[in-house]
Amino acid sequence: MEQVTFFAGKGGVGKTTCSASVALQLAKSEKVTLLSVDPAHSVRDVFANQKPPENLAVETIDTRAKWRQLRETLGEEIERAVSALAPAGVTIAHDAEAMRKLVDVAPPGADELFAITRLADLIAEKRRIVVDTAPTGHFLRLIDLPKTAGEWVHEFMRILLRYRELVPPGVLGEELLRASRALHAVEKTLTSERCRVVVVTRPERIVVAETKRLLAEVAQRGMRAGRVIANYMTPETDCPCDRSMRGYELEALKGLDFLAIERREEPPVTLDELAALVPLDSLR
Repeated sequence: MEQVTFFAGKGGVGKTTCSASVALQLAKSEKVTLLSVDPAHSVRDVFANQKPPENLAVETIDTRAKWRQLRETLGEEIERAVSALAPAGVTIAHDAEAMRKLVDVAPPGADELFAITRLADLIAEKRRIVVDTAPTGHFLRLIDLPKTAGEWVHEFMRILLRYRELVPPGVLGEELLRASRALHAVEKTLTSERCRVVVVTRPERIVVAETKRLLAEVAQRGMRAGRVIANYMTPETDCPCDRSMRGYELEALKGLDFLAIERREEPPVTLDELAALVPLDSLR
């Protein structure tokens, strides 16, 4: 498996279950981080009753709360800069207003800067990373962030650098510098051999149609996609109803290179059962 594997797809298809299954298998032989960037953080439920093994670190990032905190910090830093310069008779009213507006016109998904920053840290540590993502639109904003937020961050830094001799950059400067480096590092990784996207789907025409659109978006961004996981497929049995339903499902999945995960009577309960859910060798 690549260093960074994203599990993406429509909401409710089983991304969290599949990503946890793969992470548990990888953790048998190496250190792995399962990183949840889904605001719902369903991954917490997976390990609610059983602790993850020693080799597996499970992290969730409340990006929205961190973004609110950063916005408040930005406001305080801007006011501090204005107050520090005013006694010297220097006015930065225009730039202060510009910074305030930049806070308000942050690009879509700017709260994911914190996820990008943490991802960059893990990449630098050469950790194996499995990322449980939010539904499709949220995931696309996340992988677009290195480009869409780059100009936004650089504009902030440009204004701060103009006054660097008069006003220490403080927390804002540190956050922006860290974000800029993280955006650059993650952008390089996303389109490299070290990264792959595994799309999880269900064998239903509407869901498969969205899956194909997502695969096209991933390819357009120069990223690599692995086999699709077709979750919750009708089992192969002698029952005429099951055979008929599976036939419809296979027709819906036509054109996709997929790994079938059959529907079970009972969902996996233990971590061992969960680890056995996705055959890792078939996914490579």
